[in-house]
Amino acid sequence: MTAGGSPIIDCHADSAFFAPLVLRHDHEHAVIAHLGADGRLLAISEAQGGHDRIILPLRRIIGDALAHDGHAVLLAHNHPSGDPTPSETDIESTRRLADLLRPLGIRIYDHLILTRSGASTSFRRLGWL
Repeated sequence: MTAGGSPIIDCHADSAFFAPLVLRHDHEHAVIAHLGADGRLLAISEAQGGHDRIILPLRRIIGDALAHDGHAVLLAHNHPSGDPTPSETDIESTRRLADLLRPLGIRIYDHLILTRSGASTSFRRLGWL
């Protein structure tokens, strides 16, 4: 915790932060962290998907980012299959969201895919963001 009381997102520890929020679901579930200019967590929103796919609610994510005066979003979702490999839908929806947020001065800090086995994928570490 920081002096202001809000946690600052540390992308090296993000998996531990997001795991309890997404891994309790048997279907794909996304958590979107809205971050301030200094990396402080401003708000969290969630989105549910199906058994093997999630469609990010782009309008809602953008609306929430603007409502919270966010400067970045960090996405995390689970893959109940146990395979953390991003699907084409994961890649395309992340790319589309980044394209829509960019003109608003908001960036995607990372998109994490987590599994119950502890395997994970970070779009940032892959160089995709």
